[in-house]
Amino acid sequence: MRHQNSVLHQLLKFVPWGRFDKLVDAHDADRRVRRLSTRSQLVALMYGQLSGAQSLREIEHGLSSH
Repeated sequence: MRHQNSVLHQLLKFVPWGRFDKLVDAHDADRRVRRLSTRSQLVALMYGQLSGAQSLREIEHGLSSH
């Protein structure tokens, strides 16, 4: 069986992560983060948009199933 990357994975390749990390640091966005970093939150929100999730619970269930 041949491995294929998901559409989400293919889209995440286009995100300029270096620039994203610099912006997070410049705005101190991860200062008081307990569990979900800014990067993880972006990925979860992108997943929610692509999957058509209607709630955070749907996003959580979808991500946990992968």
